[in-house]
Amino acid sequence: MTIEAETKALLAAIELRLSDISTRQHALAVEKTRLLEQLTPLRLGVVAPDMAVVQLKAQGITLRGLTTPRATAGRPRRVILKAVAPLRPVVPLAR
Repeated sequence: MTIEAETKALLAAIELRLSDISTRQHALAVEKTRLLEQLTPLRLGVVAPDMAVVQLKAQGITLRGLTTPRATAGRPRRVILKAVAPLRPVVPLAR
């Protein structure tokens, strides 16, 4: 093989590898976006954590490190909504 042929073969291999990496990165970005869309209601406190896990499992999404939700005896817990972003800072009034 000549140096030119080796260079062309090497460039073709690099381009193929870069194309493969780009395809994988795109697939991961799409999956990340889909997961964030699913988790947003949980982060905002709109959905109870147990219900969010059940909804994700129904859609075929499994999250690492989660155990199955325990059945609670008695009444279900109330959902407490919390602000994600801090509220306006308290500004003392001038006298």
